[in-house]
Amino acid sequence: MNITYQLTRNEYQQAVTFHNTKGKRAIILSFYAGITTFLLLAKTDFSNIREVITNMIVVFFAISFYILFIRMISDYQAKKLYLKSPSLSDEVTLHISGKGIKSKNEAHSNILPWSNFIKWMKNDQFYLLYTNTHQFNVIPIRAMNKKQQEELDTYLEKYIPKK
Repeated sequence: MNITYQLTRNEYQQAVTFHNTKGKRAIILSFYAGITTFLLLAKTDFSNIREVITNMIVVFFAISFYILFIRMISDYQAKKLYLKSPSLSDEVTLHISGKGIKSKNEAHSNILPWSNFIKWMKNDQFYLLYTNTHQFNVIPIRAMNKKQQEELDTYLEKYIPKK
């Protein structure tokens, strides 16, 4: 099976966002929110209603700022990486078989055996195939028809453990 596509910057940023939503970011955010709330409430005089309300607002904005900051940094890094790496923006042809995935673009050609992949994820726009916990290959679903999607799903279920 052959799949040919060219990943846009917007698609790559969406794939990174998908990757981040499935990671440990929620746990880190919960930890940050808990620590922030604890520290501010530990210093609060609960007999003073104005101080309680002020501290609750501070906690809300601290957590909101953290969420916004992380999202902005993530989008900026994805954009920078996409613009810096010509292999992400080049047209790519993937040949998928029982041996693995052979990638061919303008610059080079290489084959990744199925044993190189540790997990995969899928949403309605992308397949993410992970070679380690932070590095993944993006295959847009728009580049495939239903038969190719079913064939890719079969290969992924057969060769890569779904975590």
